[in-house]
Amino acid sequence: MRTYTIKLERDLSDLVSSAIEEIKDSVTWLYLKEGSIDETMDKHDIIDVLQYDGTLHEIIDGSVPVYTAELKALMFVHEWALMEAFNDAGMCTVDEVLKNPDSYVLGLEGIAIYHYIDQEVSAWMEEDLEDWFIEKFGAN
Repeated sequence: MRTYTIKLERDLSDLVSSAIEEIKDSVTWLYLKEGSIDETMDKHDIIDVLQYDGTLHEIIDGSVPVYTAELKALMFVHEWALMEAFNDAGMCTVDEVLKNPDSYVLGLEGIAIYHYIDQEVSAWMEEDLEDWFIEKFGAN
C-alpha cells in the first residue's frame, strides 16, 4: 500500500484566525484613527460599519488562497466541512459552478473556502466581538 502526504502551508483554522485578527486590526483602526466606531456601539453596530464599506468582505476574500494546489489540498483534507459551508451559504449549486468556470475563477474549492471562513468569522463576531471590544477599549 502506498502512503501519500499532503503538506498545507495554512490550514482552515489558520485562515480563519488570520481573518479574525484582520478584523480586530480594522476595528482598532476604525476606533482609534477613523472614529467611525465608538464605545457606545454594540456588536451589531460594529458589524454594520465593517459591512458598509466592504471591509468585512475584503478581509474574508483576502483570506482565501489563490493557488490551485493549495485550494485543492484544502478541499481534499476538509471536503465535508467545506461542502457543508458551501451548501449552507445557498449562493449557487455545484452544477452552476462547474458549468460556469469563467464566473467562478477560484472554482468550487475557492467558493467553499470563502463561505467556510465567512461562517466561522460571523460566528466569532456574533459570540466574541463585543466582549473583545469591551476588553480592548473598556467600552460600554
